[in-house]
Amino acid sequence: MNRIDELIPSLVEAGLDGIECFHTKHTPSLAKHYQEVAKAHGLLVTGGSDCHGMSKGKPLLGSVKLPYEYVERMKDRVIQRAVDSGFKIASTTRPEPPG
Repeated sequence: MNRIDELIPSLVEAGLDGIECFHTKHTPSLAKHYQEVAKAHGLLVTGGSDCHGMSKGKPLLGSVKLPYEYVERMKDRVIQRAVDSGFKIASTTRPEPPG
């Protein structure tokens, strides 16, 4: 748990939409902790390598996998926001997850 966790409720009130739960420096238990925080606050779950170059001679880019269910939730949020804003959505059919 990060000492900044106590700020999350205030950030949610200010419009925070998601938190990075999957990161190269997150242990499995820390990733789970932030998934629980996201669920408790209705936040989207994101993830990334936060790549700023090489680490031990290898790029970190692409080394963090975000489960596709979280990508689907992001898409749903975008569609819902568009509908709430009065946009007409031609189709909400999702493509199948990549192979």
